[in-house]
Amino acid sequence: MKDAVLNTQPQFMKAVLQVKKQEFITPKYIRITLEGKEINQFKEARVGDNNKILIPHNKSQKLNLPDGSQGLKAEKKDFSVRTYTLKALDIIANEMVIDFVMHGDAGPASAWAIHAQPGDELGVLMKTKTKPLFKPAKTYFIVGDHTALPVISVLLEQLPETAKGYAIIEVFDASDIQELKKPEGVLVLWKFNKLPGEDSHLTGALKALPLKVSEDLFVYAAAEYKTIKTIQEYLKSSRLDRSKWYAYSYWKHGVVEDASAADRRALQS
Repeated sequence: MKDAVLNTQPQFMKAVLQVKKQEFITPKYIRITLEGKEINQFKEARVGDNNKILIPHNKSQKLNLPDGSQGLKAEKKDFSVRTYTLKALDIIANEMVIDFVMHGDAGPASAWAIHAQPGDELGVLMKTKTKPLFKPAKTYFIVGDHTALPVISVLLEQLPETAKGYAIIEVFDASDIQELKKPEGVLVLWKFNKLPGEDSHLTGALKALPLKVSEDLFVYAAAEYKTIKTIQEYLKSSRLDRSKWYAYSYWKHGVVEDASAADRRALQS
């Protein structure tokens, strides 16, 4: 009898879900709760991962999903593709939660979330991931701008109770501060920036922290492209072992996301 071969190919999951509830959790953040008969297929999905949403251009038309992830690379007239963080998933309650950053009607995701009504459709596409959200350590240094707040909130919830460290979060202003569940030993430092992408102080704030490369630590950074580049340069110059940090470019100032570019989340070096 031959040995069984494990299937290591990522599982592709997709469904058209409906809005169950919309709530403004701060002036700039909208929480959308989705429901649908096909939510059960996302049981292998992992909270905190980045995936894709398909935003219909016309709510009155039925949203048809592409066949496989390759279909996202073709020009689409019926929907826009954006990247999101899976904030919460409850298969038993038949609910999926996504937090949106609100910046008016200029962007399709923001506009859709602002005007979302119960029953509105949203396409959801996921792949199972093998890379852990973070690596085990005693001390954590977490840095992110307004786009990273959803994933940082998930990360803080998943840290062990004994974890220590800092989370630096840059939002628009004090009205966007959120109550975050976290270990008692992790201090959250809120920074304010009304010009995201133009005037970030995240790198300087990270440099001001007591980061000692010899200690058992892990750094997680997610922000605008230029900010992540400077954070990477700092981490390299500090000689922190490459296995002890993740740095993700979540967006690039002045550049509209497309399906192919959004797949290149981590800056490689």
